[in-house]
Amino acid sequence: MAMSASEGDVYVGTTERGLTQELQFPVPWGNIAGKAWGDPLGRPVLGLHGFLDNANTFDTLAPLLPKDLYFVSLDLSGHGQSSHFPLGMTYKYENYLMDVHRVVQALGWKKFSFIAHSLGGSIAIMYSAVFPASVERLTLLDISGPFYHPLEGTVERLADSVHRKLHVEKTSQLPPHVYSREVALNKLLQGNEWVTRKSGAVLLERGSREVEGGLVYTRDLNLKNLAFFSLTPEQAEELVKGVKCPVLMLSATERLVPPEYDLERSQRFLPLFKANSSQFTELQIEGNHHVHLNNPERLAPYITAFFTPDTPTQPQTESKL
Repeated sequence: MAMSASEGDVYVGTTERGLTQELQFPVPWGNIAGKAWGDPLGRPVLGLHGFLDNANTFDTLAPLLPKDLYFVSLDLSGHGQSSHFPLGMTYKYENYLMDVHRVVQALGWKKFSFIAHSLGGSIAIMYSAVFPASVERLTLLDISGPFYHPLEGTVERLADSVHRKLHVEKTSQLPPHVYSREVALNKLLQGNEWVTRKSGAVLLERGSREVEGGLVYTRDLNLKNLAFFSLTPEQAEELVKGVKCPVLMLSATERLVPPEYDLERSQRFLPLFKANSSQFTELQIEGNHHVHLNNPERLAPYITAFFTPDTPTQPQTESKL
């Protein structure tokens, strides 16, 4: 039975911790968008969302963080309110690395911290390795290391990427589908089984725009073909070895990937984080891949402790682990 649109489906933003500030950072192809909580003179923290999400992914978590943080959450290129790449260009991890560096330079930050989810976590690891003197702390949400593919299968994946790229380019030139709010939310939820209806409304608010007759999604269809080449396992390992700052890894108990793949990634990366970072803590949080958005109160005490000097990273809390 189809659900009718309700007030709960309409998310109007959050004003906790002061009025949220919208940000725009000029780039050669348009703008990178973001939003911020807190005093710009506070301790700088950059939030990076997961694949096909947007800056609203931290809307429920940000108000629970220490009040002395200046928390800036970005829309990565092609997501949310950020500009799309020109048609024919491909989204790559190195492009997102540049997104982050452009924003950090625009903000004038010499040293800052990350709170990053999934794809955003992979980018944050890369940045922390490339610019170790700039990153003070790294909080990873349900990501154990950079995304990679084995060397085997490179030719087949490249051929598939070429075909998919050309197909998506044709599709992206068609007029966008216009949906009612209810249908747009339902389709978002169908494509993301980890998001509650309430959380879906949070993501939809920034991931869509109003047009005559309803809503259209704002994300770039070309994101469906993220990159022709990915890191090899060995390259991913080198990046993890380059992370020197304290790391807090919060992993959801309901795994995103098959257990054997998750185990392989953990066995590959966790020893490297422990051996190379100045401090490493890995905790299991009850919930799924979007627990930071669905149930932020389960993560907030641990992140708060991580950002509080001389406080154990594992505080007393009623959250179930």
